Amino acid sequence: MDSISDTRIGGATNGAGRLDEHGDSADLRRTVVAGVLGALVASAGYLIYSRLEDEHKETIRNSVMKFLEEKMREARAQFKL
Repeated sequence: MDSISDTRIGGATNGAGRLDEHGDSADLRRTVVAGVLGALVASAGYLIYSRLEDEHKETIRNSVMKFLEEKMREARAQFKL
């Protein structure tokens, strides 16, 4: 049975309990792909938002502010701040 110290999250271990090089490079590749994909989605969202009319931008701002206020209220209630 493997001990907890032999088990690693995110990569395969070799017999000595060290991460294989292939596991590290696969994790790095996934991280880079996720970052690039996130940047593309954010850029597309900004492009769409920048082309909206002012009244639509105001509606989105109000919706986001209400959402954030609600989440902050929930967090304060949970932590009793």
